[in-house]
Formats: sequence, structure tokens, C-alpha cells
Amino acid sequence: MAGFAVALAGCEQKAYLTEKRISPVSMAIPPAASPPVVPAASVPKPKAPVPASVYRPGWAPPAVLDTTVSLNGLPHRLHIEAETDSTQRLKTTYQPYPGHFEQARGYQGRFTFALHDALGRQVFRRQLRKADFYKAAGQDIVTESEAYRPELLAYSPAFGALVFTLDFMVPDSDVGSQAVLMLDLTGRVVRISDGRAPGTGADCDPALTPNGRALLTGSELLRPQKPPLRLHRADADLAGAFLLTDSTVLIVYAPGKSHLIHSPGEPETYGRTPTPQQQRAPNVLVRHIGTGRVLSRFRYTGFYEELGYTIPRAYVAGTHYLLDEQRGLRLVPAAAPARTAEVRFAAMPRFVRPQRSREVRFELQSSATSFAFYVDTTSQLPHIRYERLAE
Repeated sequence: MAGFAVALAGCEQKAYLTEKRISPVSMAIPPAASPPVVPAASVPKPKAPVPASVYRPGWAPPAVLDTTVSLNGLPHRLHIEAETDSTQRLKTTYQPYPGHFEQARGYQGRFTFALHDALGRQVFRRQLRKADFYKAAGQDIVTESEAYRPELLAYSPAFGALVFTLDFMVPDSDVGSQAVLMLDLTGRVVRISDGRAPGTGADCDPALTPNGRALLTGSELLRPQKPPLRLHRADADLAGAFLLTDSTVLIVYAPGKSHLIHSPGEPETYGRTPTPQQQRAPNVLVRHIGTGRVLSRFRYTGFYEELGYTIPRAYVAGTHYLLDEQRGLRLVPAAAPARTAEVRFAAMPRFVRPQRSREVRFELQSSATSFAFYVDTTSQLPHIRYERLAE
């Protein structure tokens, strides 16, 4: 739509050092002549070796991106920069779980956003610091992380805002967090929310609806001139969420809220203890984005948890397919998300070559098994063949 497209024109540059080795060359050497007298002052002094760069966890050189964006049909230049300040150290105390205190250390980070119009005139310049993202991304993780360059997600005319994601990572680990930042065209912070956290959390990638009138973050659905639609529940973990259409969103819950588990002789850990009733009840909601109304409910247990939750799924020919490695596929038609259906493995023929011209093939991976599915896109009723793929 006009004003919504984002054109990227930039590049990252990485420096690579290549060691050159010169092989000795055999040559005839004439008899030595008397060497000329060379003044001592002209003898070149050996150069001191250049010290290798020292690795400092949490520090990185500045990262910059200059790109072109289209805002309401007009071209603009957007400058994004992240800088880690090694002269300003940060320290914070946090509780990984109640009653246990630890400290996190790092360097200050600054994030600069500057927008110019086609004539080069500055529209706004905004600089944020690490502390601005403590609430959304976790003070301990943000403190330890280097300052990574923000990524432009999109511009939404409905919000009148540019949407960015900012990643934070604990050095030398796979634990991190993400923040979603919205800046209006004066540079004012509209909102900072959480995004998808690598290594933990829900399968919930920040995304705008195709019409740009709603923004899904890691924990809420944002809509212009409306209160946020919170996704978290008191009795369950948020396993994931994703947009179905401009007007619908699918939300998956893991029954039983995560809590600290103490076992004699074992280290403390987090886990869920759902009740029998929770284990039988529907845990997936399809909700209307505008009203928040629940359009349908069903039970689905095909998600898995390995460094965060994962919902194995695919979108093919107008239908969302959710994999459950024990049962089969849950089908959610985009045009009618309230009319979901389950196709069990027992009802799917095994795939026998060749693949038919009317079939679309896609692969899905569960926690332990990979599958290939062959969907007949011309059939009114679901007609799916499948095969288990070799590991």
C-alpha cells in the first residue's frame, strides 16, 4: 500500500585479514662487493608489532546503516547507528529467581535514529540509551549485551510510526532478548514493547498486519487508538502467536504457568505443572484483532520447547498448517479461521513417488522428526500425503 513499502539500500562491510606467504626464490648470487658505507641514521628501525585487538565481552565497534524509506509516498533517508561506549561501565543487580541475587556488568550503549527528507533537511534525530530498554528486554541482558544496530521492520501509516527491533545478547551465550520500538515522525517514542527472545520465550515474531493497522509484539497486539490486547495469561505460558489475516490472530498457550521447582538433591529449575483439567481444555484461541473477540478455540499440543517455544507451521495456498508429531496436522483456513480441522496421520496416505503436478510440497520439523507433506491444492476436501524424512 502507498506509504507502507520500505526500500532498503545499504550494506554491511566486514574486514577480513589475509596472511600472505612468499615462497623463497632460487637465484645465482654474484661475488660479494665491498658494501657501501651507510650512515647509521639511515638504517631503518624494525617496526614494533601491531598489538592484536583484545576481545572485550559486551563491546563492539559502531554499526551504521543508511537506507531509503518511503513515507506516505515520499522518499526519505534514514540513518541508524549503534555505538558501545567503553568509557562508561554499567553494573546492575538482578534476581534470576526469588531470593537469589546476581550482578551483571557491561558498557553503555547508544542508539541513534536520524530521518531526512529528499532535500536533505532533517526531520528528526533521536538518541536512546540502554536504560530505555531495561523494562522491555530485561535489565541484566541489556546491561551485558553489546549495542547491536537496530533493524527497521516497517513504517505504518496507521500508527504514523517507524517500527524497529533491537536485539540484545549475553556475550558468549545463546540467551538474549528483543525490544520493539515505535518512533513517530517527530522522533517521539510511541511505545517500547518486548519482541521475540532468542533462547527463551514464546514463538512470537514481531509483525505488522498486511494493512499495517495492527502490530504483533512478543506479548501484546497493538492497534491505533485502542488499548493493547495483552496475550499473557495467569494460568499458562504464552507458547506463541502469529497473524492469520488483517483481522485475525492465532494464540497458543502452554497450560500451567512456569514456576520454580525444588527437588531434593537436584538443582532448582523452572517447569509447568498443569492440572488435569488444563490438560484437556482448549489451549489455542483465534481472536478478532479489532474487537478482541474469540472466534474459535481448539486443543493443540504440537509445539515444543527447546531454547524457547516453537510452533512448527507452514502457510500454503490460503491455509495454515500446524504440525503435531503425535496426531497429524491442524488446518486453519485464512479466509475462515473459525472453521479449523484436524487431519490425523491415519487419514493421510503415505507418499509414493512421483509427486503430482497439483500437489504442493512443504516440510515441517518437530522436536525429533522431520516430515514432508504433499497437499492437493485443487481438492475441496483436505487431501494430503506425507512421509517421514531420514534424519
